[in-house]
Amino acid sequence: MAELMPLPDAVAELVGNGDSVALEGFTHLIPFEAGHELIRQGRRELELIRMTPDLLYDQMIGMGVARRLVFSYGGN
Repeated sequence: MAELMPLPDAVAELVGNGDSVALEGFTHLIPFEAGHELIRQGRRELELIRMTPDLLYDQMIGMGVARRLVFSYGGN
């Protein structure tokens, strides 16, 4: 059964270093809070998965969160 929990608790409990993580949303639905929580909690070596990487993924790469980026299209 699904369980609701605060985002900081979910990241702490469910995302470990080296995990594969997909955060999806487009334009006004970019999941900034989830990405920033990964940064805040110091997650490292994540395989980040996204259909089209955006500013959030740029931030996570810059902060050392990413080990690998998997995407379908990249371009600005």
